[in-house]
Formats: sequence, structure tokens, C-alpha cells
Amino acid sequence: MNTIDQDRLAHGIAQDGLVAYNDAITAMVLRARSTGVRSSALDVLGDAEQPEVARQRAFGKVAAALAAHRRTPRDRKAA
Repeated sequence: MNTIDQDRLAHGIAQDGLVAYNDAITAMVLRARSTGVRSSALDVLGDAEQPEVARQRAFGKVAAALAAHRRTPRDRKAA
């Protein structure tokens, strides 16, 4: 999922709610975990029992973490 896809998803969530995008949310959580994102926001976002507003905030945090991960050079060597 690239930044444009995340933006579209964010707009869709704002308009229709998270329930309408459960499959995309699940895929986002799995992708974030597989790329090494570590955050309690992943647990909140992936848990349909959490309040909608908490999951929406978690979406923002996870989306930001994924965007930061894409900007970080993978081959950067420690100094």
C-alpha cells in the first residue's frame, strides 16, 4: 500500500467508517507488522471491538509509521 492508497483509504474511512474497509484495514495491519512496524496502535486498529474513534486514531499512527518506514533507507549502515 503506497501513500496514495493510504490517502484514499483515509478518505473512505472518514466518509464511510472503518467497518466498510475491514479487509483493507486487516491487510494494512499485516503489512505493517511484516515490515517491522511496532506499535500498540496496530493492536487497536486490528481489533474490531475497540471504539471507532480509537481505531481511527490508530489508523493515523499506523499510516504515519508505514510512510516513515518507506522513507527510511533500508541499507543505511550504522556509523
